[in-house]
Amino acid sequence: MRLSTRYGLVGMAALALLSSVHWVRDNHWHFGPVGTYLRGVAPNFAAAIAISFVLLSIWTDRQRDDGFVALRLRFLVCAAISGAGLCGWEFVQMLNNRLVFDTQDLVATLVGIAVSAGLFHAITPRRPD
Repeated sequence: MRLSTRYGLVGMAALALLSSVHWVRDNHWHFGPVGTYLRGVAPNFAAAIAISFVLLSIWTDRQRDDGFVALRLRFLVCAAISGAGLCGWEFVQMLNNRLVFDTQDLVATLVGIAVSAGLFHAITPRRPD
């Protein structure tokens, strides 16, 4: 399986998680305090993974046959874009009275980026550069 396909599948799984969380939110399901907390932060967690891997999938499809070091650099750029965008959006929410700034969303974004790094290392083969 091509790397771009692997990365794309991880991105789609994260998008499916994001969709599922929104579906649970729309149906107003309650799972106790821990479930309520997870329902609140899961969108940022899933979006951090999804954005990183969708961007990485596109980039890897365009530039093939690179070694692990180049792939890791691409991942770091994609993860930085994902993290900066999601954290930036969280800070933009401070400017609007209708939106809610939440530091837990920032933490969930950072955890999502960390999980993305683990997934990247788990599914990327170590080929000689």
